[in-house]
Amino acid sequence: MKLTRRAVAAGLPLAIAQPALAAPLRLGEAAARAGLRYGTAIEPQTVENDPAFAALVLDQCDLITPENALKWNALRPDRNHFDFAAADRVAAFARRARAPMHGHTLVWHEAIPDWAIHELKTGDPRALLVDHITTVVRRYAGRVVSWDVINEPVERNDRRPDGLRKSPWFEALGPDYLEIALRAAHAADPKARLAIADYGLEYDDIGWMVEKRGTMLDLLRGLKSRGVPLHALALQGHLLGDHPPAFGAGLSQFLRQVAALGLAIYVTELDVNDQHMAGDIAQRDRSVAEIYAAFVRAVATEPATQIVVTWGLADRYTSKVDFFPRPDGKPVRPLPFDADLRPKPAAQALADAFASRRRS
Repeated sequence: MKLTRRAVAAGLPLAIAQPALAAPLRLGEAAARAGLRYGTAIEPQTVENDPAFAALVLDQCDLITPENALKWNALRPDRNHFDFAAADRVAAFARRARAPMHGHTLVWHEAIPDWAIHELKTGDPRALLVDHITTVVRRYAGRVVSWDVINEPVERNDRRPDGLRKSPWFEALGPDYLEIALRAAHAADPKARLAIADYGLEYDDIGWMVEKRGTMLDLLRGLKSRGVPLHALALQGHLLGDHPPAFGAGLSQFLRQVAALGLAIYVTELDVNDQHMAGDIAQRDRSVAEIYAAFVRAVATEPATQIVVTWGLADRYTSKVDFFPRPDGKPVRPLPFDADLRPKPAAQALADAFASRRRS
């Protein structure tokens, strides 16, 4: 079987440098032809211990996101020490793949170690936040080209007039924590592109999502009006397999409004939750592909869209197994490739959706 140049360059064993079956077209290549960059989120151990999966990532992806290795609980075992081992392993793989990284995430209301929660309440929370961001962003400057600086800052159920989530960061620093974080990241690496990421912005027919779009726009406008360094809005893109793909005029208008602020649009955690989908595997795969196609076509139509990242590449490694198992006990199938690393209809749907941007 013919070897890919990227697999050989990465130093993978020649006998397994290609997965058993390859997609008709590389997703990274299809995206690049449309002026996009396609990538996936990985854990270091999956690409280290599974050469066939590593080869698939190399073949398909031109951007790498550390799924968990850059979160606080992975990086900060205690107040005075950083543990970069896992993140460095992802960075090493990305370097061998000749792919930049998208960083996830510098500030989140989850994955905060207990010592940091205590420090936020009793110490100097601003110094803690700035020191962490400065240290991490400087270490990966030039390798991480874009960051989810703040993840999931909006939560309308917390009933604040501005819609901000009452996260530990908010409780410690108030609304200013967003500006503090963005300015610290920019100072640490002025070339990196900085994003705010959130979920629940995708559907036109889910009321709370439509309302959240308005809250997010207000947040983005306020930051931009104050000259805060912010370059992109990242839609997570966790799509619902048991809900009609309502990605229409409302989503398009929202994306145009974001772009009008001078912001790029990223899709950074794309997958389809098939937990409650009916039908056999073939039916589910077709429906998942249709959802991927509808969403990516809608988002890719907006010229400001630059990045599409799936939250995993193959069903062999997906967090949906733990967080959204099927009640019938059957395997979940949320990603473009199956557990045997074979392309599913979703892979072709993504390639076709990328191609549709070139034609529009």
